[in-house]
Amino acid sequence: MGILKSWNKISLFTRIMIGFVLGIVAGLILREKASMFSFLGTILTRMLTMVVAPLVLCVIVNAVANMGDGKRLGRIGLKTITVFLVTTLFAIFIGLVIANVMNIGSGVTITPSAPVAEAAKEVTFVDTLVNIIPSNIFLSLSNNELLQIIFFSIILGLALLKLGKKSEPLLNLFAAGQEAMQKVTSIILEYTPIGVFGLMANVIGSNGLDILIPYSKAIIALYISSIFYLVFVQAGLVAGFFGKISPKKFLATMKEPMAFVFASCSSVATIPLTLESTKKLGVDDDTANFVIPLGAVVNMNGTAIYQAVAVIFTAQIFGINLSIMDQIMVMFTATLAAIGTAGIPGSGLIMLTIVLGAANLPMEGVALLAGIDRILNMGRVVPNIVGDAAAAVVVARSEKTLRDTEDILEQVS
Repeated sequence: MGILKSWNKISLFTRIMIGFVLGIVAGLILREKASMFSFLGTILTRMLTMVVAPLVLCVIVNAVANMGDGKRLGRIGLKTITVFLVTTLFAIFIGLVIANVMNIGSGVTITPSAPVAEAAKEVTFVDTLVNIIPSNIFLSLSNNELLQIIFFSIILGLALLKLGKKSEPLLNLFAAGQEAMQKVTSIILEYTPIGVFGLMANVIGSNGLDILIPYSKAIIALYISSIFYLVFVQAGLVAGFFGKISPKKFLATMKEPMAFVFASCSSVATIPLTLESTKKLGVDDDTANFVIPLGAVVNMNGTAIYQAVAVIFTAQIFGINLSIMDQIMVMFTATLAAIGTAGIPGSGLIMLTIVLGAANLPMEGVALLAGIDRILNMGRVVPNIVGDAAAAVVVARSEKTLRDTEDILEQVS
């Protein structure tokens, strides 16, 4: 009992890192036998997936309905999307530059271990717009189609906003639903260190540390790009210069969601922690509740970096020269692909097929990267969720709703 109390007194960040390290150790010692712990990670993933759809629905309906002003909602929405697009272009540019400088695919000859099963179906801009609109919201909820859920939530929130007092019974239901889902999430998060242990034990046990060697330059390029972007662009430029929040305070406040998303590889599953940390930064509830769930689906800065690195890796490994114009085209294609990437593990590979196809690169590049996708995913998801928080800070600052908090470091230490 005393051990349990002592464990619960440790911060969630520390507990997650303990589970992470112990999982690596177990994987190295037990090797293939470590797969017996995989069910622990599956339980965590399922529980988090279980709560995401109802949480996003309730949070966005409340955020929109309580906005009080339809014009303010439109203004915040436009600012949010603008920040997302600009920062995503920055991310792709940084990824392309670092990957080119490091020549990440040069001097390496790799034969795909398995062919790509199916080429990606070309998705047009019109298709993307149409697919956002749900034909059956209950089907969208059951399938966790988050873009469709967000679209429906915004429309429903606007309807409740226009109804005024008549909407109070339904609005109270969504408000209670939001509180209930947040409580469910807090219960699930207590299990997180155990689930993280299972995830890491299985990954390291199945692949070993040797998986890092063949693709070390690609992995290093992605991690350097992500760290550079995280520190200098998101914390320094976006949150620091435009949001006027100390980068040190910003990163200290975001440490728990960063640790969680690094281990779980799910931007969507990290929504509750990102929301909590964003509000600690002084972002008002309305802005945070709108920007963070939306960002978890459409703002994929780290995934954009990954796609840039993967394109250069694929081109160089197959001896294909990409011109400056080709790489500019990759920037814009990857921006649209990143916006359409759902915040779940492994989705980056799916979107990569679109980018490779647009650049006329061999689809075998997807198979080449599939083996190390988990390791690449861990590096790229951190900028994803930090970018959401940074965008929320800038939007709240521009709306003059950002609370100045002098004691953030004390709150998170």
